[in-house]
Amino acid sequence: MPRFLSAHATHPDAGMALALVAAQIDAQRAARTPAFTPTLGLVYLTDHYAAAAEALLAELQQRWPGVAWAGCVGIGVIASGVEYIDEPALVLLLSDLP
Repeated sequence: MPRFLSAHATHPDAGMALALVAAQIDAQRAARTPAFTPTLGLVYLTDHYAAAAEALLAELQQRWPGVAWAGCVGIGVIASGVEYIDEPALVLLLSDLP
C-alpha cells in the first residue's frame, strides 16, 4: 500500500483550496485499513497563496496534530496528472513514515 496520501486543489481563496484538499485526504484516510495515522506532511503552494502561508500552516497543524510539516512556494506545482502554473493551487502529501 502506498506510504503517501496526496491531494490537490485550486481556488481563488487559499482557505477554500485547503478545505477541498482536506476533504480528499479525509476520504482517502477513511478507505485505509488499518487506520492511516500521518506523521509527515509536505505542502506545496503556488505564489498566489504565499501571503496566506502562515495561516495555511496553522490550519494544517490544527487539522492534523502531531504531523511534522515541510513545504515550499513556487510559481507552479505539479500533482497527479495536473500542473498548476501561474494560478492559485495547493498540493498536499501525507505519510505515515516512522
